[in-house]
Amino acid sequence: MRRRQRSSKVVDTPTFLRLTLTCKPLLPAREIAVAWLETCGFDMFENRADGVLAYGKESDIDRVACADILTDLKEIAEIETAFESIVSENWNASWEADYQAIDVDGLAHMRAPFHPAPTSGLDLVIQPQMSFGTGHHATTWQMLRRLLDESVADQVVLDMGCGTGVLAIASHLLGAEAVVAIDIDPWSYENTRTNYELNGLDPAASNGQVLLGDASLLEPWEGRFDLVLANINRNVLLMDMRAYDNVLKPGGRVLMSGFFPSDLDMLKALSSELQWNWLSSTEREGWCCSLWEKSHP
Repeated sequence: MRRRQRSSKVVDTPTFLRLTLTCKPLLPAREIAVAWLETCGFDMFENRADGVLAYGKESDIDRVACADILTDLKEIAEIETAFESIVSENWNASWEADYQAIDVDGLAHMRAPFHPAPTSGLDLVIQPQMSFGTGHHATTWQMLRRLLDESVADQVVLDMGCGTGVLAIASHLLGAEAVVAIDIDPWSYENTRTNYELNGLDPAASNGQVLLGDASLLEPWEGRFDLVLANINRNVLLMDMRAYDNVLKPGGRVLMSGFFPSDLDMLKALSSELQWNWLSSTEREGWCCSLWEKSHP
């Protein structure tokens, strides 16, 4: 989340596929569905009382694998499905018509540019362009709420899978010394840069880099970060936690979400190998958010 001169790079407008899935009984079918659908190209999920909404770039979805997954799910629960293609511009038009500002316990407010500024609390202006992280999803809400309890001032912060850039922006506004925001998705990368500017930040500044890529970009920052933020999904977290450990200072903290409470034991097992101490977890709308601290040598 930084503000600076916009890139001249043109990003193709993506088309997304939305799968509306209802399950009866709801659990464990919903959690199994999310885990399986992640393997065929869906990468954004929103829990609903009767199931889940799954989103992914249409070009990334393996339709054959998806059909097989839905067939297998029918052996676990009664399911109903509906698919819809969404062009990004249509998404944003619909979003602007319905979008409500998010109040995080009165301590922070996530709002669109057309909403009035709050009279108190951290003011975060977010214009999503089909990027994840508006605060409406329970994982983003929890990550921001937990971030507000951290001592971010003068810290060096990493935001992996930055989405809209909301956590990186919040870190800047809370006084971080430097923030690196990384996302593998070109659309999210551009959206983060835009949102940096909306919040008076420069994404090209030396203390506020916004980068396009994955955890392989982290090698130059060995032992540099005081706090790592990662709101992604269980599979990516498990794949990248060793890379996070490599760039985390002794005594540094890792705040992660994007997984279910039932996934926590898996993450704890790997974190124990890395000599991270699990500190606490919260749950909201069926999603988990957990904090770890890296042991001193």
